[in-house]
Amino acid sequence: MISLLRRYRKSLFFACITIFLIGTFVGLGGYLFTKNDMSEAVASVGSAKIPYSRFIQRVNRYSDMLRSRGTDVNDEMVKEIKRQMLQDMIIDELLIKKADELGITVTDEELSRDIQSNPEFRRSDQFQQELYFYAVRQAGDTPESYEESRRRQLRVGKLKGVIWNSAKLTPAEIDEIYGRERERFLKELKGSKTKASDFPPKEEFARRVHEQRALELVNYYLRQLAPQAQIMSYLEQRESGGA
Repeated sequence: MISLLRRYRKSLFFACITIFLIGTFVGLGGYLFTKNDMSEAVASVGSAKIPYSRFIQRVNRYSDMLRSRGTDVNDEMVKEIKRQMLQDMIIDELLIKKADELGITVTDEELSRDIQSNPEFRRSDQFQQELYFYAVRQAGDTPESYEESRRRQLRVGKLKGVIWNSAKLTPAEIDEIYGRERERFLKELKGSKTKASDFPPKEEFARRVHEQRALELVNYYLRQLAPQAQIMSYLEQRESGGA
């Protein structure tokens, strides 16, 4: 467990995305291939296709967000953003399948609240339908397509919440694990430059273990789902202008 905690790294690259959906799952890469495809997809997961236009919209939005925060987004960083974003969208498609299995849905009311609370569609602290239509069309999308995409994202978000809650430890479990690992940590101190104070406080320790358990649970689902759906990437083909 201690070695696990030492290896733990919180991704800053996609800090705006739920921590356990950052493209760090073992095994997924082995399912990625490239072949010719005549559709306007950047990737496919089974019969589901990920539109290249939607992929580029997300890449551009994230790149713009980084620039607004003073980050110099060079070509190398854009390449990495594309790689991470594509893997994130592929994982979303896999998790949608799990959401289907669990019967997770998003009502029209939930979707409406989500859209109306989006700052991009508000002016003077009020939702503006005209602004919503304009922003969506400026992004090269339609309201119908955007709402369907957003509904899917919300369903994945609900699934993440289920996973997050199921990964929680009881106070008794935290006390047991914390005591055991702290004792082991202190035994390893002999002959090292590490100090006893380097061991994380219980609250931080519990947070890290919770996050790691959630990662492992998502990874478990992905390992189950990935072999069931052929995953194809067409990014290189799209970027090179291929048909």
